[in-house]
Amino acid sequence: MKRPSMPGSFACVLVSALAVTSACSRPRGAPVDAAADNVATASFDEAAIARAEDARRAKDIPPEVATSHDVAARRRSARALARIADAASIDGLSNHLSDEDPETVAWAAYGLGYTCKGREDVHVRALSARAASLPATSSPRPAEARGALELDPRVAIARAIGRCAGPLSEPVLVALARTATKAAPGSDAPANGAWTEPALLGLGDLATRRKQLGADAMTVLLDAAGDKSSPQGLAFYALGRAEPGEAFAPRVADVARLALGRPGEARIHAIRALGRAGKESPKTIAPELTRVVVDAKGFGEGERAEAARALGTLGDAGQAAIAEAISDITPDAKDSIAIAGLAGPSFHVLYTLLGQLGAEAPKRAEPALLVLAALKAPTEPKPGFARRLAEIRCSAALALARGAYDADILRKCDAESSETSQRTRLTSLLRRPLVRDRLAAFRAFAKSEHVRVREEAVEALASHPEVGGAGAHVIADALASKHAGLVATAAEMLHTHPERAIVLAESEKRAALDPRSPPPTANPAQELAPAVAKALSAAIAEKWPEDRFETRIALVEAAASVRHPQAKEIATLACSDPNQVLRERALKALRTLGAPVTACDAPERDPTGAAELGATLAKPTRVVFTTDAGELAIVLEPELSPITVTRIASLVKSGFYKGVVVHRVVPGFVAQLGDPDGDGYGGSGTSLRCETSPVAFNRLEVGMALAGRDTGSSQFFVTLSRTPHLDGEYTRVGRAEGDWASVAQGDVILDARIVE
Repeated sequence: MKRPSMPGSFACVLVSALAVTSACSRPRGAPVDAAADNVATASFDEAAIARAEDARRAKDIPPEVATSHDVAARRRSARALARIADAASIDGLSNHLSDEDPETVAWAAYGLGYTCKGREDVHVRALSARAASLPATSSPRPAEARGALELDPRVAIARAIGRCAGPLSEPVLVALARTATKAAPGSDAPANGAWTEPALLGLGDLATRRKQLGADAMTVLLDAAGDKSSPQGLAFYALGRAEPGEAFAPRVADVARLALGRPGEARIHAIRALGRAGKESPKTIAPELTRVVVDAKGFGEGERAEAARALGTLGDAGQAAIAEAISDITPDAKDSIAIAGLAGPSFHVLYTLLGQLGAEAPKRAEPALLVLAALKAPTEPKPGFARRLAEIRCSAALALARGAYDADILRKCDAESSETSQRTRLTSLLRRPLVRDRLAAFRAFAKSEHVRVREEAVEALASHPEVGGAGAHVIADALASKHAGLVATAAEMLHTHPERAIVLAESEKRAALDPRSPPPTANPAQELAPAVAKALSAAIAEKWPEDRFETRIALVEAAASVRHPQAKEIATLACSDPNQVLRERALKALRTLGAPVTACDAPERDPTGAAELGATLAKPTRVVFTTDAGELAIVLEPELSPITVTRIASLVKSGFYKGVVVHRVVPGFVAQLGDPDGDGYGGSGTSLRCETSPVAFNRLEVGMALAGRDTGSSQFFVTLSRTPHLDGEYTRVGRAEGDWASVAQGDVILDARIVE
């Protein structure tokens, strides 16, 4: 069946950008009639494809499905191959890219973008050719009119090109963007506005990976950002993730300032872009960001927190602005209504501002800081509100203490045994060299009953070499812990800074005590501290749950870095692990050890696969969480992630989430929970394959937290704004309901239940 083609001007632009002649090639694939999307047939084995996807075995997907007359079969095949995303998937994905069904094309493009590594030019050429052959007569609906799960082939293609981040990606995306806004000179062909949004998203994805863009791309983005008729918010997605440099910073600042007057989901990205531009002229930009922070009526709390974070990057000008903003928004100690307001999302604005203060807070901030350091609720506060007030008091006290870890104002900000107090005092301690009494205090914090305090102490070793041999004791104690996150933190420290655990060799110590030994040399022998070696051996021998990926990976890498006797053995074992991320890291470790290995191949997976296969949720399911700060909910949607949502529902029914804390909140970005250990390293004990999709993470979407591909378990996050850089990278499992913007780190899930 002949398909309408793209206007000649568009195809020529892409051909010019790529210098290829295949851009107008006719797509292959079985014809689809207009009603095909609504036709349900039984011409393929859905269960078999689901098993192949779960097992990550592309060869188990029958090749004839790619040319089936059943559109549902082709879509399901493309989806499975896109999620398997290995070398064996590429031929099938390439075939599906030629399909006439838009959804099949979207899945295929997404998968090709995911398998781009080492094949960037080939994949970008193929994607560009398909872009040029898409019809120009049907423009996608506006973003606000589309459903969350609608798949747009143009968006998928452009984003795959950006994700590839190859040499051809930028010129192709620039060509797409330019042709979307105007026709070629002398041509009667209309502009193709359907490509505006996809091209801007693709450039944002490219900027996310490269951190900078060329002059042509920056010009295109700035033109789009200044055009009120274009989806300018998407231009700010890219502008907020690329360093503008001296040449473009003034223009970025100008268009971002204008965008501050246009409410909408785009504005938080414009604020981020303004902050990046401000690094070139901090004194000019700091007042603009301060205006955002203090304007509670004109801007949302997420936007205000984003502006506060941006101020923290602007040096002295930013610090002065932060002091001014703190002074403006600090409630009067006698204003009970204003203080009570800190139980809501306004807490995040003030807390974020306090967190951006440097080690030497400006004098101008001191009066407000003194008020905050003594802040109390007018009546007995609920637990969640009490925690928020303690965080504010301790953050203000930290700024006033100026590195004096034992200052009275710090000791009085909260109970000395609390995590908030200990974490704050440790932060103050780390602002000066750890010597004498400060070293003794540091070692005490490294043995805290609070795991996160111990983890921060271990992480501090990277920037405190003066700790010397005491660092080895801290690492050994952490490795000997049964807390997966603490062990992972210590192992990561060994991997990145092995010198922190190296001590004078025992032979050198014996020689120093033996008068018959020759004089010591300028380079005495050193070795891994015996206590560290012993603790590392014990941690390696521990049977960690399969979903403690960060711990397992860190131990493999640490063993390789310090040349532990078992390093090659455990790396070889990890080289055949079912998880791709663990195999990749094991391969690097083996190469570090000089092993003659070229690849780590996946093993044959258990044919039973995930327990949820064949028994997944059939309809959306609402989960209600009762927290100590209020009631919240999520709606699990099985359409794109049936295995994952079924697992979460099962965990809810088992009572898994009761007592779990919200362990991570980034205002204006995400709130995250689901770790029974409370430090972000834990899970349910069983891993989950990714069920990622080329769909958007809009505000109040729910996704699974990951430490790499196929490393999910029980942790999930709720987005607090439009987050384009998460699209396609995480499994979307549904949408959230309720005031998630008011959630704070430390809030406790008292109960979780499914509401039928």
